[in-house]
Amino acid sequence: MFNTHVCMVSAQAAPNLLPLLDEKLKPREVILLVTDAMQEKAKHLQEVIQPLGIKVHQHPFSATGEFQALQAQLEALLEPYGADEVALNVTGGNKWMAITTQEVFRFNDRPVFYVDIASGQVLFLDNRTPPHTLTTKIKLESYLKAYGYKILKRSQPQGLTGEQRELCQQMVAKVGEWGSAIGQLNRLASEALQQNSLQVPLSLEQCDENLPKLLNECKDARIISHFKAGDSIRFSDEKSRFFANGGWLEEYVNACLNQLKSEGLLQDNSHLNLEISSAHSKNELDVAFMAKNRLHIIECKTRRLTGPYAGAAGTESLYKLDSIRDLGGLGTRAMLASYRKLGQADQQRAQDLKIRVVQGEEIQRIKERIRNWIQGQ
Repeated sequence: MFNTHVCMVSAQAAPNLLPLLDEKLKPREVILLVTDAMQEKAKHLQEVIQPLGIKVHQHPFSATGEFQALQAQLEALLEPYGADEVALNVTGGNKWMAITTQEVFRFNDRPVFYVDIASGQVLFLDNRTPPHTLTTKIKLESYLKAYGYKILKRSQPQGLTGEQRELCQQMVAKVGEWGSAIGQLNRLASEALQQNSLQVPLSLEQCDENLPKLLNECKDARIISHFKAGDSIRFSDEKSRFFANGGWLEEYVNACLNQLKSEGLLQDNSHLNLEISSAHSKNELDVAFMAKNRLHIIECKTRRLTGPYAGAAGTESLYKLDSIRDLGGLGTRAMLASYRKLGQADQQRAQDLKIRVVQGEEIQRIKERIRNWIQGQ
């Protein structure tokens, strides 16, 4: 539609990137207006744009100063281009940059558009051009790269065996009955991990009345090879130990996401235990996926988040989600999926932080809850 896009670099990379990936809007050239504070952000954005076969130029831009000086600078930038050859993506930048550039472009009768992430539309600031619905579907790795993150490690979901799927369904269905027993199984697997062993003691005092039932089901699903109260429990292998240590909930959530992907709600595969890093931080994401060109992050917890043994587990999980949500810009959404209920204070904290919570018996309807969450309900 336009040969050249002028984009203002800001902390939000997605609005500048989405039109460049769209078949109809993709330009031949991009000019990035870069303030001193946004030089690193511009570098990451350019690294994602160049492999698309688009020429990228960075143009230093001052976000302060007299309007006339900024107007002269922008008009000099526009001079080589015909009236319909260059358009301004006004979505990025700070308010002063947006107002200034928009005024200059409109005064010089050059197109201006705004990317509305929520609706997936590009809106034009004139009466001639109708809104354009983006066909872009950003992959997770490209999205993270645009924000300066690289993937260090990811788990390759193996999928649940029939026995494991049945076990997960039982644990979800009996969330009220088996909650304490699953917490004990979680602790036993955690102790085995800390000892770098597949076998740990199983004392009689540890045994919730439902634990033997749960362990028998785990044995049928080949998660444990044997157990005896007052003696020990042995996990079948490291993957089984991880499964018992709460990994089962991540796998169960991933199975639900695979079903939602078949409905067309996800843009690509979901990712488990994703380790990512930037120049300033390193993070691990339990579950991450892209939907509606937004990054969605789910933290999965099976341990008790209330009571005398919980410590600050619930609060820590919420603050972790709040901090890592920033890695994908303002559009990133976060959810805490907790097998056990949160305390009242943490439920209020989650509401204040705008983190969606699925807890306790709500886990039985988690696929529906995730579907509604993706759709903004």
